[in-house]
Amino acid sequence: MKRLALCCLLLVLPSMHAAGADELQPFTVRYAWTLKGLAAGTSTVTLKRLAGDRWSYSSRSVARGLFRLIASGDITQDSTMRVIGTQVLPERYRGDDGTGSTGRDVQLDFDWQTQRARGIYEDTAVDIAIEPGVHDDMSVQIALILALNKGTPPTGFKLVDRNLFKEYTYSTAGTAELDTPLGRQRAVLFRSQRIGSKSSTLYWCAPALGFLPIKVERHDANDKVEWAMNMEALTRP
Repeated sequence: MKRLALCCLLLVLPSMHAAGADELQPFTVRYAWTLKGLAAGTSTVTLKRLAGDRWSYSSRSVARGLFRLIASGDITQDSTMRVIGTQVLPERYRGDDGTGSTGRDVQLDFDWQTQRARGIYEDTAVDIAIEPGVHDDMSVQIALILALNKGTPPTGFKLVDRNLFKEYTYSTAGTAELDTPLGRQRAVLFRSQRIGSKSSTLYWCAPALGFLPIKVERHDANDKVEWAMNMEALTRP
């Protein structure tokens, strides 16, 4: 699931102030993505407030053209979480890779009273101890944007991957200016890399948009672009 839905990663909240639970604003944002230089589809992410400190963050990716042969259905991710100050606690995560197979689907439930995460991850039963700072593929995005808006860029995150944690490092890699549907934006370039991997993901995050990524690229071990995505539209209720 995670491999097919990488284009959805790190689509984050547009907030122009120091982060906090009361400052999150619902939104819908759409990205166009390419694979090996070919138009591959679109990804739409939506943040909704449920009640109190609980939020819903979801992603829907639709393949286009020949890529419908790979993912004939929509690739979806849904996460429910609590946001307390700058702390994000995932509660429930569901991921579907858009095929009839369950081999890349994910169902995780986080129980913070017992500090366990349980469910099914790509046909593997999961039952693992957790602590604050552990995330699913979607909740980590909100945790990152809260940290960036607070002015304390994180150095890494832990994500549940079956009965293990995969650790990702984050570092700044310069600045740039890009033209977008919202006008020319100054962006801070961030690099994310899983510990032990030579591949990396680059994010052009616009401070004026609360560090919303306006461009994302996945680079392979030889630093060649595997896929890219660009922001097309942003709406707020």
